[in-house]
Amino acid sequence: MQVPRTVSQILLLCLLHVVPIHAQQEGYNLGSGFKLSEYVTVGGYFSLEYANGENDEFLALDDLAVLTYGELSPRFSYLMELESTDFYKTDFKTDTTTTDTAFAIERLYVDYKFSDYLSLRVGKQITPIGYWNLQPINVLRETTSNPLYSNRMFPKFLSGVDVYGFTPFDESLSYHIYLQGTEDLDDTDTNIAVDSHFGVSLEKKLNSTFNIGGSIGHYENSDSGSETSYFQINAKMETEKFSLFTESVLNYDKSSMDGNRTSKAIYVQSEYRLRAQHSVIARAEYFEDYLPNTRERIGIIGYSYRPVFPVSFKIEYQWHDDSRDNRLLSSFSVLF
Repeated sequence: MQVPRTVSQILLLCLLHVVPIHAQQEGYNLGSGFKLSEYVTVGGYFSLEYANGENDEFLALDDLAVLTYGELSPRFSYLMELESTDFYKTDFKTDTTTTDTAFAIERLYVDYKFSDYLSLRVGKQITPIGYWNLQPINVLRETTSNPLYSNRMFPKFLSGVDVYGFTPFDESLSYHIYLQGTEDLDDTDTNIAVDSHFGVSLEKKLNSTFNIGGSIGHYENSDSGSETSYFQINAKMETEKFSLFTESVLNYDKSSMDGNRTSKAIYVQSEYRLRAQHSVIARAEYFEDYLPNTRERIGIIGYSYRPVFPVSFKIEYQWHDDSRDNRLLSSFSVLF
């Protein structure tokens, strides 16, 4: 189900009308937005990207979003995110320019915290799996590109309910129990359209350096009618200068048209912080789908510069099995 664009347009116009009136009321901080009152903060982000390779060369304002969030009480909070993912693009290979100024509802949910052990989130939200999926904003990540793992293996968003918190018997162990029983609130920019999705995620903090976790879930693809069960694991090591994390997932698909098949994906990414503002990043990833027998291997090396945390300059080079897909990718992104 796609929410009529007029809904997101009305919400966006309301935000743009309110911000100039109240922007001076509480002040502005880069990365934190305009605090209009103790209950409402409005901000946003954008990402300008440039790619150059044999198969593509383009300049794009790929992500342009408006966020509003706040706490209505110590227990009750909310967030709304409206985003245009193809706002502007110039394709130098075809000498064409395209624009899409319509905004979609990326996230729209409310949170209620009963205790540290139990919270409830209702609405369209990020599926609580692993590490990468929990950072959908370009400026918060160290590479411009996303691993195939994050785009092909499970739905990035969930329109439903998430029950989460820390376990009372071990406060270093956190959990998520999530459920979707309807179509997506707005499937404009979803990677996999679903009308049913449920699962459980766990994350264990071993010490100040190491974390491990995993997820088990099941979803039904509303476009193909197939059903998929996934089994995912993740691990992370992080020190002051160095971080290393990995995620992998194994999928079992059942389809009346294609029969049964399995697919798997894994990536490993490392980051070395030369200084507080400069980092070197490397990533290796692998994706395999037994039907139609697709295998992809990608290597990436990149550099990230943050003059301040909400502003990021990134550049990377990608190596693919098919050398025609090799390319240089860079971005300038700001959280405001």
